[in-house]
Amino acid sequence: MLTDEEHADVVRDAHDTIDEVMAYRAKTGASLEEARKALPDPSADRYFKLTGFKLWTLYDVFYVRRSDYGPDCQACGKPYRTPRAKFCAECGNGLSLK
Repeated sequence: MLTDEEHADVVRDAHDTIDEVMAYRAKTGASLEEARKALPDPSADRYFKLTGFKLWTLYDVFYVRRSDYGPDCQACGKPYRTPRAKFCAECGNGLSLK
């Protein structure tokens, strides 16, 4: 997960990459896959340098901002799905069934 500042930098790089891919496809008539292979992806590189993990797709960078999620669950360690979540969607911790 990225801090808000790190996320802003990575997302800016992702938007630039998307623009470059669109321009490359318009200019060459390449498929999306061909354009993605032909062009560098600075957002993925920056994300890897910050976290040590590789992204599956370019669009994954839009979902890795830590402030979008809640605190870590005390039972399983996974983050709550939202900052306002009352229970862990992974293990059910905090959910009272009556």
